[in-house]
Amino acid sequence: MSNHKAVICGVARTPIGRFLGTLSPLTSIDLGVAAVKELCHRVGFDPSTGIVDEILMGQVLQAGVGQAPARQVALGAGLPVTTSCVTVNMVCGSSLRAVMQAASSVRLGEHNVVIAGGMESMSNAPQLLMGQRSGQKMGDSKLIDSMIHDGLWDVYNNMHMGNTGEIIAKECSITRSQADEFAAQSHSKAAKAWEEGWFDWETFPISVPQRRGDNLVLERDEGVRSDSTADSLSNLRTVFDKDGIVTAGNASTLNDGASAVLVTSETYAKQQGWEIIATIEDYCTAGVEPERVMSAPIPAVRNLLKRNKLDVLDVDVYEHNEAFASASCAVAQEIGIPHDRFNL
Repeated sequence: MSNHKAVICGVARTPIGRFLGTLSPLTSIDLGVAAVKELCHRVGFDPSTGIVDEILMGQVLQAGVGQAPARQVALGAGLPVTTSCVTVNMVCGSSLRAVMQAASSVRLGEHNVVIAGGMESMSNAPQLLMGQRSGQKMGDSKLIDSMIHDGLWDVYNNMHMGNTGEIIAKECSITRSQADEFAAQSHSKAAKAWEEGWFDWETFPISVPQRRGDNLVLERDEGVRSDSTADSLSNLRTVFDKDGIVTAGNASTLNDGASAVLVTSETYAKQQGWEIIATIEDYCTAGVEPERVMSAPIPAVRNLLKRNKLDVLDVDVYEHNEAFASASCAVAQEIGIPHDRFNL
């Protein structure tokens, strides 16, 4: 069995567009194609050369997108028809899972070069009219929002995912003030990072056609609110539980965007003269009860550290998906991650 070291040799992401914002005229496929084209350009090869063996793209909201979204992206970006294509759906972890699968295939020697990433256009998620194939004899029909139905609804407990943010808050004794402070700091950090150019190396401007006039060009994430403070967020009403802590201000926003990375072996990267940005050493997943999904990173990180014989403080930086501020606060608290090493 092969045991190649998997490395990342290129990254590209669109700026994150707000829901029904600048990127809304573009489909998820459009966004994915743009990210993959930019990635190939940055690494320095023509997509049509056949260097890429496989492409894996994460996507959750696939209703109405058409068959095999990853293959649509591959062909749209100019990759050969011989390229293997896989679409991954692990909800919030879809694109990260795609990178993990890419690393696994490179490590095993199954593939030499893999593009992995994700794409989503929440703005273009369709409304569904269920039960109409057999005809509506009489009475009203109900439109189902596929964005909520397929992406934001816990089907196991029949509740909005926002309720899982409340559950972990109660379980880990996270307060409203903690959540609001974390959310305010998140926006502040993002705004500062943009001002100081920290995101320039990973993002690229994307041109968006308009019905009339010149194209609009989006260069920065639209959802960053630099004026957010814990005090201003404290005035917002809770959304899912009147006695809870989750608000529109300390929950993640609805967005459009796409990203892609190139994963290959260390040996092949050196042969091609490609810059190695990062080495993928290890990864781990974990499952928990559906209603406790926000706590899943806790056992995953603990297991990963244990497997690699590492202490929490042996790691300099932890990055956590900020679905809800309550979840991020809980994960850092339960694992014991210092604030100055968490979501910098």
